[in-house]
Amino acid sequence: RTGSVSSGAVQPTWVPFGSTVAHRRRLRFALDVYDSTWSSRLRQPTYSLGELINIEASVSADPRLPLRVFVDECVASPSAAARPKYKVIADNG
Repeated sequence: RTGSVSSGAVQPTWVPFGSTVAHRRRLRFALDVYDSTWSSRLRQPTYSLGELINIEASVSADPRLPLRVFVDECVASPSAAARPKYKVIADNG
């Protein structure tokens, strides 16, 4: 038998999804709030505790890459650093 042995790393024959997306462009995530009929997006919604909130989570990507968005947790507060924070989505959706 004849052959050669190399100490170089094995190159994968596939391209990881994360590398492909990072190379081409970044994914843009959005979280939009809609009115009670889901007919129009609300720009600056105000809610009381216990009130129903219609939230749409989405990601924009190449149409050939069918992606799903899973929201595990979401909190509401007057600002990112403000306290208190109220759980809107909890316990893995």
